[in-house]
Amino acid sequence: MIKKLPDGRYRLDFYPYGSEGTRIVRVRNTRKECKLIEADYLNRQPQADPKNDKRRLSELVDLWYKMHGRTLKDHKYRLSRTQAVVQRLRDPRVCNFSAAQFADYREKRLKEVSTVTVNHETRYLRAVFSELIRLDLYMGQNPMSKIRTFKEQERELSYLTAEQIEILLNACDQSTNNHCGPVARLCLATGARWNEGNQLLSTQLLEDRVVFSGTKNGKVRVIPIKPELSAYLRGLAFPVGGKLFANCYSAFRTAVDRSGIRLPPGQLSHVLRHTFASHYMMNGGDILVLQRLLGHSDLKVTMRYAHLSPLYMADVPNLAPMNGNFLNDQNNRS
Repeated sequence: MIKKLPDGRYRLDFYPYGSEGTRIVRVRNTRKECKLIEADYLNRQPQADPKNDKRRLSELVDLWYKMHGRTLKDHKYRLSRTQAVVQRLRDPRVCNFSAAQFADYREKRLKEVSTVTVNHETRYLRAVFSELIRLDLYMGQNPMSKIRTFKEQERELSYLTAEQIEILLNACDQSTNNHCGPVARLCLATGARWNEGNQLLSTQLLEDRVVFSGTKNGKVRVIPIKPELSAYLRGLAFPVGGKLFANCYSAFRTAVDRSGIRLPPGQLSHVLRHTFASHYMMNGGDILVLQRLLGHSDLKVTMRYAHLSPLYMADVPNLAPMNGNFLNDQNNRS
């Protein structure tokens, strides 16, 4: 049935595969567009009905990658992770796959990995269905839409003290890789991720700033630095195919071990980024500026560092009812 809506658009609402099949609802600007969509569905083979969709889940993942996934920055990683989930699910046929089946898989998976990992797997597979539905390449409802992610325990981010920074940089300078120390200093001075610093091109290092492109969220970040640091980096670096530094992540890992500094799991090179953000806030930095420096799209992520500011909730003791005057009154009564 095609019905005109109050805003002038048209709504298509019908069951192309019978009352027991999938309901299709689409809103378009003209009645003609709705007619074309209706005809397209009616001309499809019966197996286009999700209840008769005999494709394997792996086929949907491959189709998602071909039509959308390969455009993502982390496309290879996302594809391999999603394919691994499908393999562990034993690659069921789409018509047999359900939220209950994934919930059972997830319950067993939690015995092997963290809730963070399981949540990532949930989002990856949900995105496959969502994108194929958007492209009209899957006609059913998203079976993953009923699966909620688990609440994740927020981890306290570790950072290095001034003394630890000196110890770590000395360990980096002892490395046989001459670029380990310069890259570590660049990350500490800018809050860059290790890969952003290590892959820096000579054209991105200016006299008083660094231009980071190809970042995690795809946005360009420009970070001011002292001219002395720029001169130091250029003096120690030698271009490697346009890059300032050779790969030195392994050297940094060795340097951390050599320093004796113990870091939480998963915070190896990232501790440099956390250290930059933490010291920036402890020295009176602005949280909104820090958001731009780190390239966070959501301020809630940056707010993890807010409590380190010396001004953080500084007025609370004076604004609370239990203030100094109240205490003095109590002492006078005594």
